[in-house]
Amino acid sequence: MATKKTNTKAASKTAEKKTNQTAENTQTAETPANKYKVPFISAKIDRLVDYEGSKVKAIASAVVGNHFAVHGFKVIENDNGELAVLNPATKGSDGKYYDNFHAISKEGREAVNGYILDAYEQKLAEEQGEDQNAEQGEITEEDQEIGPSM
Repeated sequence: MATKKTNTKAASKTAEKKTNQTAENTQTAETPANKYKVPFISAKIDRLVDYEGSKVKAIASAVVGNHFAVHGFKVIENDNGELAVLNPATKGSDGKYYDNFHAISKEGREAVNGYILDAYEQKLAEEQGEDQNAEQGEITEEDQEIGPSM
C-alpha cells in the first residue's frame, strides 16, 4: 500500500504542475491589452485635388491588417489651415453624411489619420521633386540649344 500512496502523491504533483502551466499559458495568451492593438496599416494617396478654393486636398485609401482595403478618405484643409482626414461617408436621404468606415478607438483613429497624412506629405514632396526635375530638364535643353555653334 505504501507504493500506491507514493504514486498518488506523484500523480497529484504532476497534475498540479500541469494546472499551473495551463494557467500561465492562459495568462500569456490573448489578454485584452494584446487583443485590441492597432493592426498593420498602410495608406496611399489615390489623387491630389488642386481645384482652386476646394478644401479637399487629396483622396486616399488605406489597407488595414493586410486584409481590408478602405477607399474614399479625404484629406481636407480646415479654416485654420490645418490638415484633417475625413472618413469615407455616404449621404443619406435626410441630407446627413454617415460614415462607411470609422475607427472605434482613439488609437485606431490616430493611426489611420497619421498614416494618411504622412502619405499626403510624401506625395506632395514627390510632386514638388518632379516639378523641380522638369524645370531643370527644360533649362538644360534650352542651354544645349543656345550653346556655342561653330
